[in-house]
Amino acid sequence: MRKQQVYIFLFLAICIVLMACTKQAPQIPANKGNTGDQNVATLLDINKTLATREDSILQEYAKTKPDFKKSKLGFWFKINNPNTNPLLKKNDSFRCKINIFLLNGKEIQADEKVIVLGKKQLVRGLEEGLKLMRRGESATFIIPWYLAYGMKGDENSIPPYTSLIYQIEVLK
Repeated sequence: MRKQQVYIFLFLAICIVLMACTKQAPQIPANKGNTGDQNVATLLDINKTLATREDSILQEYAKTKPDFKKSKLGFWFKINNPNTNPLLKKNDSFRCKINIFLLNGKEIQADEKVIVLGKKQLVRGLEEGLKLMRRGESATFIIPWYLAYGMKGDENSIPPYTSLIYQIEVLK
């Protein structure tokens, strides 16, 4: 019997030692909360809903235009006069004509400029779209707001949450 008591005592002592070694979770101060994580999750859900709604609108818009394809990234495009020149790639420098329109057809910008692909001179959607083009081609891109000027827009001429149509001609 004495031997059993010793074993029970040793078992309890080992259990107590093991429990004492576990690290307690840090406590959040009373004046702090984890609302930051909840706010971020809520904002992400709102943006996902807005982006999904915009995708539906652009899909309906693209259906009214012949031969548009949707990219994996989420913009719509149509190459107007394809050729066999090499595709544009990162660090390529080229001159292009750019016309920007709102979905209602109102032109908001017309420009000719030299672009170096990959230098973030353009909105993300257009930058990715240009990688589908070759010198001498022209294309039309429908870029959703989240791949264009986003929630802030452009101070000069593009309102927030505005999807855009780009007509691009890459000059030779």
